[in-house]
Amino acid sequence: MFNIFRRNQDKILLTIEKKLEVAKQELISNLEKNGMKFLISKMASNEVYSEHILERRKIDLSYCSEDKESWYAYQQSDKLNSQEDKTELLKLLSDKKYSDFRKYIYCCLSCICANTNDKDLFNFLIDKVQQEDDERTKVSILSRLRDVIKDSTYNIEPIKILVKEGTGDESHAAIKALANTNDPEVEDILLDEFKITSTHMKGMICGPLSTVGTLKSIPILKEAYKKTRDGYLRKVIDDAVYKIETRAKAATNNGIANKGI
Repeated sequence: MFNIFRRNQDKILLTIEKKLEVAKQELISNLEKNGMKFLISKMASNEVYSEHILERRKIDLSYCSEDKESWYAYQQSDKLNSQEDKTELLKLLSDKKYSDFRKYIYCCLSCICANTNDKDLFNFLIDKVQQEDDERTKVSILSRLRDVIKDSTYNIEPIKILVKEGTGDESHAAIKALANTNDPEVEDILLDEFKITSTHMKGMICGPLSTVGTLKSIPILKEAYKKTRDGYLRKVIDDAVYKIETRAKAATNNGIANKGI
């Protein structure tokens, strides 16, 4: 009897999953083609993307982030890279009707910045980080700027200050945003934090440190490796050491090659 009930439930679930896939693909398509107003409205949404999810939950009691419209909206925001979208988002920032959506607009602009390495947009966003009072908005901006390749013309001073003076979440986001920078102070800032912080934070710092660290970082990283039994921390330290040593070796080889020219 139980097996018959289970088979019936499985059939119902299969039917629901097919309906959910149709609804999901429709939402993704709409997010791709309906513009920034639609995108940010869905980023702010707390609704599930289909009423069939409620039917599924009655059967399998499953709850996950992928059930929400906002999950797919954030996934779409990560792909943004067009000048047209940037222009529309900047206009929305000055529209009072969208003042409650500021966090999501900044998030989208930060994604465009990360995907295009737009220096002017980067400096604009960093100015906004300094002006904003809302912690979540600051974190939303900073957390998406880590992939930007920042040479010495990028304004990273406010990020460096937030590492020391920001709230916990602001400091964490600022540390990540210091990845891929070209500023001799950044390595020391990251190492200072690495020496005094928790195992979890040490692991997080290894990411940006792997992109900016020099051979000076290696002894400190290896000492931390010896002292910890945390598997994840050991893994990210190994990765950081490898990337730093590889970059240093490449720089040495380039120097030798240039001397030979």
